[in-house]
Amino acid sequence: MNFLGISKSYTDKEWVGPSEQNLQQALAYSKSLSIPHLSALQLIKNKINEGDYLDYISPKIKNLIPSPKIFLDMEKGSLRLRRALEKKESVAIFADYDVDGTVSAALISLWLRNFSIEPTVYIPDRETEGFGPNIGAMNKLALNHSLIICVDCGTDSEEAIRGATERGVDVIVIDHHKSDAFSKSAYAIINPNRFDEKNIFPYLCAAGVVFIFLVEMNRIIPKSKSSKINLLSYLNLVSLATVADVVPLIGLNRAFVKQGLKIFQNRLCLKMFGTHFNLLQNFNEETIAFQVAPRLNASGRIDTAYLTYQFLTATDPKSIEIYLNKMEAANKERKALEKIILTSAIQQISNAEKQKPYTLVKAKGWHKGVIGIIASRLKDLYGRLCVVITIDGDVGHGSIRSTEEIDLTEILQELKFRDVLISGGGHKQAAGFSLLIDRIEEFDNIVTNHLSDHTSLKNSSALLEIDGMIDIEGVNTDLIDKINLLGPFGSQVPQPIIVIPSCQLLFVKELGEGHLLCKLKKEKGTLDAICFNAKKKGLDIPLSKPNQILHVAGNLVKNEWHGVTKPQIRIVDIAKM
Repeated sequence: MNFLGISKSYTDKEWVGPSEQNLQQALAYSKSLSIPHLSALQLIKNKINEGDYLDYISPKIKNLIPSPKIFLDMEKGSLRLRRALEKKESVAIFADYDVDGTVSAALISLWLRNFSIEPTVYIPDRETEGFGPNIGAMNKLALNHSLIICVDCGTDSEEAIRGATERGVDVIVIDHHKSDAFSKSAYAIINPNRFDEKNIFPYLCAAGVVFIFLVEMNRIIPKSKSSKINLLSYLNLVSLATVADVVPLIGLNRAFVKQGLKIFQNRLCLKMFGTHFNLLQNFNEETIAFQVAPRLNASGRIDTAYLTYQFLTATDPKSIEIYLNKMEAANKERKALEKIILTSAIQQISNAEKQKPYTLVKAKGWHKGVIGIIASRLKDLYGRLCVVITIDGDVGHGSIRSTEEIDLTEILQELKFRDVLISGGGHKQAAGFSLLIDRIEEFDNIVTNHLSDHTSLKNSSALLEIDGMIDIEGVNTDLIDKINLLGPFGSQVPQPIIVIPSCQLLFVKELGEGHLLCKLKKEKGTLDAICFNAKKKGLDIPLSKPNQILHVAGNLVKNEWHGVTKPQIRIVDIAKM
């Protein structure tokens, strides 16, 4: 239903709020559970029954984790690794270069250290090798290892895996990427998104699947060994990968992140990371998403992801400090490249004559390690699917990011079926691909036609879903703490957008590059506010006029400054009275 009569905000959105039925049901929830009305509205929105409230705000791993053996090949794969332990075989790990891949490799390596085994870890170069197992790397590993475990990749890498198996090596794949085929040569493929799986836990990242694999390993090894391995201590790493990979924060993933955040600082490398970058205060899933993950991913984008793996498995403070400095150097280079490419991409979009149902930009020489970030930035900026292609000779390397309404795996399947791509893979909302540049027009037509079939898209981009409303006087840190009990927030469980109605804009101050710091007032109450990237959102001009009365929509957060914690609204949109 239309909210506060706002049909066109300053970002050209129509505000829609909870239905009358949900508002009334929330009143009942609020009374029976003794929780704020805003919290009750979130429960209803996320389809959480009143009786499940306590389990929802305090999810337990033991109540949500499945029996590992429900996954195809789990028993076969775990028994194979046990045999490798018993026979002291040489083990190699082939991992993807993102945080999910490096964490997955770290989890297995840390577990193997309990048996005095230090596996060889191979992470491909993003620029020269690309995603997934390749023939050269797998053949090289096959020379000195009898077992290779591929993590966060490998499901459909038949050619590369077959090359290794022909040399007498067994290959176990632990992955989560969707694929319409899988390697027949692999010894075991443990992947909840195998096309022949039973659609169980499809939302897990690779590290989540690896954790379940290690649960099974602990079950089948001697008690004298398993009793000394505390798998729950690995949850800080699993939570890191789960948030970084932007998988849905539902079900078991919620428990992974909720419990992992509690012990995040128990691992020396992560504690030193937080201290080094001054992130430990009010540390939450957002800190991982916007501060930790980008810095860890920068190594794989600019330098080598093996650096991230070394950091995640390090226990020596001096080594950790060296890795931190190297990762930050890569991150600074990543930021500089991102700024240049993003400016160029936005200019390209503004000069485009024809409007598409999605955003497509391309150029020669854009750094392959950064185009995924650019696609994500543009998706957020324009509120629609975005494709970024960097051209190298006659080949284009691309990255796609989509909104939640679009499943990229469906688009990729069609592109592969029509033989448009050289390679491609990914998740529902993020994917990568390569193609010959003379197929870009065909690529464009297929994506355009696919999006034209989605009638939901025609209206969704013009809507802003409002989760509730509260006056300034009612906003305090206690309320925010109670709302945050319903977190972690992220994919499929976005942070609530709350409206502060009819408030006066007292003053505005520019902060950093394009951010605005504001103060809101209504009657006797005031509230700090911040609007990130105000100019890009089109909110800089309306927010530059103090004393006007506005409706303000945003996320309620706690902000600490000089040891004082105060409530703040992070502005998403504003509208005239």
